[in-house]
Amino acid sequence: MDKNKILIIALIAVIAVLILGLAIAMPNFGKEKVNVTVKSNDTISQGESIEIELTDVNGTPIENETVNVTLKDENGTEDVKVAVITDDEGIAEVEVDEDQEVGNYTVECTFEGNDNFTENTTTQEIEIVEEVVEETVDDTSEDIDYGAFYSEQAGRVIYTGEVHEGPDGHRYRHLGYNEWELVD
Repeated sequence: MDKNKILIIALIAVIAVLILGLAIAMPNFGKEKVNVTVKSNDTISQGESIEIELTDVNGTPIENETVNVTLKDENGTEDVKVAVITDDEGIAEVEVDEDQEVGNYTVECTFEGNDNFTENTTTQEIEIVEEVVEETVDDTSEDIDYGAFYSEQAGRVIYTGEVHEGPDGHRYRHLGYNEWELVD
Protein backbone atom coordinates (compact mmCIF):
# COMPACT_ATOMS: atom_id res chain seq x y z
CA MET A 1 0.00 0.00 0.00
CA ASP A 2 2.86 2.39 0.75
CA LYS A 3 4.23 1.78 -2.73
CA ASN A 4 0.90 2.89 -4.22
CA LYS A 5 0.93 6.13 -2.20
CA ILE A 6 4.51 6.86 -3.25
CA LEU A 7 3.63 6.10 -6.86
CA ILE A 8 0.58 8.43 -6.75
CA ILE A 9 2.61 11.24 -5.14
CA ALA A 10 5.38 10.79 -7.73
CA LEU A 11 2.79 10.84 -10.55
CA ILE A 12 1.22 14.06 -9.19
CA ALA A 13 4.69 15.65 -8.92
CA VAL A 14 5.51 14.72 -12.53
CA ILE A 15 2.20 16.17 -13.75
CA ALA A 16 2.79 19.39 -11.78
CA VAL A 17 6.28 19.76 -13.26
CA LEU A 18 4.91 19.19 -16.78
CA ILE A 19 2.18 21.81 -16.30
CA LEU A 20 4.70 24.30 -14.90
CA GLY A 21 7.06 23.58 -17.80
CA LEU A 22 4.28 24.18 -20.35
CA ALA A 23 3.32 27.44 -18.65
CA ILE A 24 6.92 28.65 -18.84
CA ALA A 25 7.43 27.43 -22.41
CA MET A 26 4.20 29.00 -23.67
CA PRO A 27 3.97 32.46 -22.04
CA ASN A 28 1.69 33.76 -24.82
CA PHE A 29 -0.86 30.99 -24.43
CA GLY A 30 -4.31 32.56 -24.35
CA LYS A 31 -3.07 35.91 -25.66
CA GLU A 32 -4.43 37.33 -28.89
CA LYS A 33 -2.05 38.17 -31.74
CA VAL A 34 -1.80 41.77 -32.95
CA ASN A 35 -0.92 43.56 -36.17
CA VAL A 36 1.35 46.61 -36.14
CA THR A 37 1.15 48.45 -39.47
CA VAL A 38 2.89 51.56 -40.77
CA LYS A 39 0.07 53.33 -42.61
CA SER A 40 2.16 56.21 -44.02
CA ASN A 41 3.42 56.34 -47.58
CA ASP A 42 6.93 55.19 -48.44
CA THR A 43 7.84 58.83 -49.06
CA ILE A 44 7.03 61.60 -46.58
CA SER A 45 8.06 65.22 -46.27
CA GLN A 46 9.87 66.83 -43.39
CA GLY A 47 7.25 67.99 -40.88
CA GLU A 48 4.74 65.26 -41.80
CA SER A 49 3.76 62.42 -39.49
CA ILE A 50 4.39 58.70 -39.64
CA GLU A 51 1.10 56.94 -38.87
CA ILE A 52 1.10 53.57 -37.10
CA GLU A 53 -1.95 51.34 -36.62
CA LEU A 54 -2.39 48.69 -33.90
CA THR A 55 -5.18 46.14 -34.38
CA ASP A 56 -6.08 42.63 -33.34
CA VAL A 57 -6.10 39.87 -35.98
CA ASN A 58 -9.72 40.73 -36.85
CA GLY A 59 -8.78 44.34 -37.63
CA THR A 60 -10.35 45.77 -34.47
CA PRO A 61 -8.43 48.86 -33.29
CA ILE A 62 -6.53 48.56 -30.01
CA GLU A 63 -6.60 51.86 -28.14
CA ASN A 64 -4.54 53.37 -25.32
CA GLU A 65 -1.53 51.13 -25.89
CA THR A 66 2.11 52.15 -26.24
CA VAL A 67 3.99 51.58 -29.48
CA ASN A 68 7.75 52.24 -29.48
CA VAL A 69 8.91 53.81 -32.73
CA THR A 70 12.52 54.04 -33.85
CA LEU A 71 13.70 55.86 -36.96
CA LYS A 72 17.11 54.66 -38.18
CA ASP A 73 19.18 56.16 -40.96
CA GLU A 74 20.92 54.15 -43.69
CA ASN A 75 23.86 53.44 -41.35
CA GLY A 76 21.55 52.01 -38.68
CA THR A 77 22.01 55.02 -36.40
CA GLU A 78 18.91 55.81 -34.34
CA ASP A 79 17.80 59.34 -35.20
CA VAL A 80 14.45 59.24 -33.41
CA LYS A 81 13.20 56.98 -30.63
CA VAL A 82 9.79 57.71 -29.12
CA ALA A 83 6.89 55.97 -27.42
CA VAL A 84 3.43 56.90 -28.70
CA ILE A 85 -0.06 55.99 -27.50
CA THR A 86 -2.77 54.70 -29.83
CA ASP A 87 -6.03 56.63 -30.05
CA ASP A 88 -9.56 55.19 -30.13
CA GLU A 89 -9.01 54.13 -33.75
CA GLY A 90 -5.78 52.28 -32.88
CA ILE A 91 -3.70 55.01 -34.57
CA ALA A 92 -0.53 56.60 -33.22
CA GLU A 93 1.50 59.29 -34.97
CA VAL A 94 5.13 60.36 -34.87
CA GLU A 95 5.84 63.76 -36.38
CA VAL A 96 9.03 63.93 -38.40
CA ASP A 97 10.91 67.07 -37.42
CA GLU A 98 11.09 69.80 -40.06
CA ASP A 99 14.87 69.75 -39.64
CA GLN A 100 15.18 65.97 -40.13
CA GLU A 101 17.79 65.25 -42.79
CA VAL A 102 16.39 64.03 -46.09
CA GLY A 103 17.27 60.46 -47.01
CA ASN A 104 16.30 56.83 -46.62
CA TYR A 105 15.28 55.52 -43.21
CA THR A 106 13.91 52.41 -41.54
CA VAL A 107 10.92 52.82 -39.26
CA GLU A 108 10.72 50.10 -36.59
CA CYS A 109 7.48 49.90 -34.58
CA THR A 110 7.24 47.60 -31.56
CA PHE A 111 4.24 46.75 -29.41
CA GLU A 112 5.61 44.97 -26.34
CA GLY A 113 2.38 43.13 -25.57
CA ASN A 114 0.32 42.98 -22.37
CA ASP A 115 -1.92 40.54 -20.49
CA ASN A 116 -4.29 40.26 -23.46
CA PHE A 117 -2.10 40.68 -26.54
CA THR A 118 1.21 39.27 -27.80
CA GLU A 119 4.27 41.29 -28.73
CA ASN A 120 4.76 42.29 -32.35
CA THR A 121 7.28 44.34 -34.34
CA THR A 122 7.15 45.66 -37.88
CA THR A 123 9.58 47.65 -40.00
CA GLN A 124 9.17 49.72 -43.13
CA GLU A 125 11.60 51.56 -45.36
CA ILE A 126 10.71 55.21 -45.96
CA GLU A 127 12.27 58.15 -47.71
CA ILE A 128 12.12 61.57 -46.11
CA VAL A 129 12.09 64.35 -48.68
CA GLU A 130 12.40 68.10 -48.34
CA GLU A 131 9.26 69.85 -47.17
CA VAL A 132 7.47 71.52 -50.07
CA VAL A 133 6.40 75.05 -49.23
CA GLU A 134 3.69 76.40 -51.48
CA GLU A 135 3.94 80.06 -52.30
CA THR A 136 0.82 82.10 -52.81
CA VAL A 137 0.81 84.69 -55.55
CA ASP A 138 -0.89 87.97 -54.77
CA ASP A 139 -2.47 88.75 -58.12
CA THR A 140 -4.40 91.81 -56.97
CA SER A 141 -4.79 95.01 -58.84
CA GLU A 142 -4.86 98.56 -57.46
CA ASP A 143 -8.32 99.27 -58.87
CA ILE A 144 -10.05 96.58 -56.74
CA ASP A 145 -12.37 97.91 -54.03
CA TYR A 146 -11.63 95.64 -51.06
CA GLY A 147 -14.75 96.91 -49.26
CA ALA A 148 -17.09 95.71 -51.98
CA PHE A 149 -17.79 92.21 -50.74
CA TYR A 150 -20.90 90.72 -52.16
CA SER A 151 -22.99 87.59 -52.20
CA GLU A 152 -25.12 86.13 -54.90
CA GLN A 153 -28.47 85.15 -53.46
CA ALA A 154 -31.73 84.39 -55.21
CA GLY A 155 -30.24 85.45 -58.54
CA ARG A 156 -29.13 88.92 -57.41
CA VAL A 157 -25.91 90.50 -56.17
CA ILE A 158 -26.04 91.91 -52.63
CA TYR A 159 -23.20 94.17 -51.49
CA THR A 160 -21.81 94.49 -47.98
CA GLY A 161 -23.75 97.04 -45.94
CA GLU A 162 -27.01 96.72 -47.84
CA VAL A 163 -30.13 96.22 -45.74
CA HIS A 164 -32.83 93.81 -46.90
CA GLU A 165 -35.99 92.37 -45.48
CA GLY A 166 -35.62 88.72 -44.48
CA PRO A 167 -38.21 85.97 -44.91
CA ASP A 168 -39.20 86.41 -41.25
CA GLY A 169 -40.17 90.09 -41.77
CA HIS A 170 -37.10 91.52 -39.96
CA ARG A 171 -34.51 93.70 -41.64
CA TYR A 172 -30.92 92.47 -41.95
CA ARG A 173 -27.63 94.17 -42.93
CA HIS A 174 -25.30 92.17 -45.19
CA LEU A 175 -21.83 91.78 -43.58
CA GLY A 176 -20.19 89.97 -46.48
CA TYR A 177 -19.42 86.30 -47.04
CA ASN A 178 -23.13 85.43 -46.68
CA GLU A 179 -23.26 86.74 -43.11
CA TRP A 180 -26.11 88.95 -41.90
CA GLU A 181 -26.79 91.16 -38.89
CA LEU A 182 -30.29 91.83 -37.50
CA VAL A 183 -31.12 95.55 -37.78
CA ASP A 184 -34.63 95.60 -36.25
